[in-house]
Amino acid sequence: MIDLSKFQYKDVFKKIEETLIREGARELSMEKIQEQLKQYKEIRFDYRSDAEYYKLIVLVVFYSGFKAQTVTSKRNIILGHFSDWKNVANYTEEDVQRIMSDPQMISNENKIRACINNAQAINQIVNQFESVHQYINGFNPNDSAENLLLLKEDLESRFSYLGKITVYHFMTDIGLNVLKPDRVICRIFKRLGLIDNENQLLSTVLQGRKFQQHTGYSIRYIDIVLVAYGQVEFLDLGIKKGICLTQPRCEICPLRSNECTFLAN
Repeated sequence: MIDLSKFQYKDVFKKIEETLIREGARELSMEKIQEQLKQYKEIRFDYRSDAEYYKLIVLVVFYSGFKAQTVTSKRNIILGHFSDWKNVANYTEEDVQRIMSDPQMISNENKIRACINNAQAINQIVNQFESVHQYINGFNPNDSAENLLLLKEDLESRFSYLGKITVYHFMTDIGLNVLKPDRVICRIFKRLGLIDNENQLLSTVLQGRKFQQHTGYSIRYIDIVLVAYGQVEFLDLGIKKGICLTQPRCEICPLRSNECTFLAN
C-alpha cells in the first residue's frame, strides 16, 4: 500500500470526476449530465417518512445481485407491488403468488418474500420507536464510525437482504457518511493503493469517508461518481463503456503510475 498520509484525495477525485463527465458528454449534453449529478450532491441524512425508507429498502433488495439497468427499468412495477408497507406487512401467500405471476415483474421469490418480511420489520420499528427515522437517528450514526457500525449491525439483524454490502447500499442512499463497498469501488481503491485487497470492506468504507472529508461532497456523490467510473455502463450519465473496468481503459484515465498502483505494476 502507498503512504496514505501523502495521498491527494481531492486531486484524484477531481481527475476521475472530470474524465467521467468528459466521456459522458460523448452521448449526453453537459447540461443533462450536470443535472443528473446534482441530485446526488444534495443527498444528505435528513428526515424521511417511513414510506420513503421502505421504498429505499425495497429497491436495495432488488438491486442486490442484479444488473442495475434491469432493476431500474422495472422500478415502477416493483414499487407498484410494494407501495405501502402497512398493506405489504399483511400480504399472504396468495399475494406472493399474485406478484410472481405478473409477467412484467422480476419474479424472484426470495426477494419478494424479503420485501414482505421487511414491511413487517418496519412495522415493528414504528411500534417500538415511533418512526424509522427516530430509530436510525437514535444511533447518532454520523457522529462516529463506531456508531455507524452499530447501526449497520442492527439493520442486518432486522432486515432481509441487508447483508454485509447491501446494508451499506441502504445507508449510503439515506445520506449517511458511508459508501457501499461493492466490487467496483473496491477494485478502484485497490488499484489506487488505498486497500491491500478487494475484500477489505471496512477499509474501503473508511477510505470513502476520506474522499468525502477532502472534497466536501456528499458521500452519495462520491459513491455514484466512482461507481459510474468503474461500471460496465452507466447510461444515466452517458457512459456506454466504463473506464476502470476489470480490463481497464487506462489510455483515457488521467491517473498515472504515481496515483494508480495498477499502472505501476
